[in-house]
Amino acid sequence: MAWRLGAIRNGLGRLALASALLLAASAAPAQPPLQLGIFPYLPTATLLATYEPLRQHLAVRLKQPVEASTAPNYKEFIKRSLTGEHDLLVMGSGLGRYMEKEAGYVPLAVSRRDIRTLLLVDARSKLVSIADLRHGRVATLDPFTVSAQLGSQVLRQGGLDPERDVRISVVTTPFNATQAVLLGEAEAAAVPTFLLTQLNAEMRARLRVLAESPAIAGIAIYARKGAALPPSPQLTALLLDFSDNEEAGRRFVRKAQLDGLRPVQANEFRTNDAFLPEIRRQLARQQD
Repeated sequence: MAWRLGAIRNGLGRLALASALLLAASAAPAQPPLQLGIFPYLPTATLLATYEPLRQHLAVRLKQPVEASTAPNYKEFIKRSLTGEHDLLVMGSGLGRYMEKEAGYVPLAVSRRDIRTLLLVDARSKLVSIADLRHGRVATLDPFTVSAQLGSQVLRQGGLDPERDVRISVVTTPFNATQAVLLGEAEAAAVPTFLLTQLNAEMRARLRVLAESPAIAGIAIYARKGAALPPSPQLTALLLDFSDNEEAGRRFVRKAQLDGLRPVQANEFRTNDAFLPEIRRQLARQQD
């Protein structure tokens, strides 16, 4: 009888211990989700749907919830990133260089597709050089985008001051910029090169390339310095493994038009320092 009572006591003790452990686990605070910020270069619904495979991959590999978000405009997105709202960041390497310098974000990987900007004009126009755009209208994207900054660079190289010699019209999408040209609302459009692959044959036939910018590194993924993340080399490895070796990752980089991901070379983004004065000027202007 005594051994039965002892067994019961031992069983009750183990049950109490298990219950205590369960209660302690349930009382422990849940791990906060990592925040993946994606710069607003597409409509919000399209953007989040496009990057959903990357969000899922990060959550699985990091064994932690990941939330993806963007912002209604570039200025607000920059503000949120500067205040540390994003643990991981997706943005063009031009604006990304600003985040490196100002907030200590560390580049992990960059798209294999570079960024170039085209100056498109109506195929029937008499414009033959950049100088011919003097006093003309140029449709472009948000001034914080690398596409717009490269467009301004092309104008300067052609002898025009974008602030004085042309009338800049900011539109929401590259397609809208080309439409402005075809509708006679602008003499030229500064758009990223990938737009041409998205236009039908009829529209392409109605447009002509007046000038093309040099290439710079494309869309990059960054980690916030001090975030609760693995070391940068591990993060780079899991991103490259996703884009190169997993079918979901290969579909993702095709849909996002990244052409894959690659490691960032040492000091590769230093050439983007040329864009920093314009980014700071635009931020100061929008704060006035």
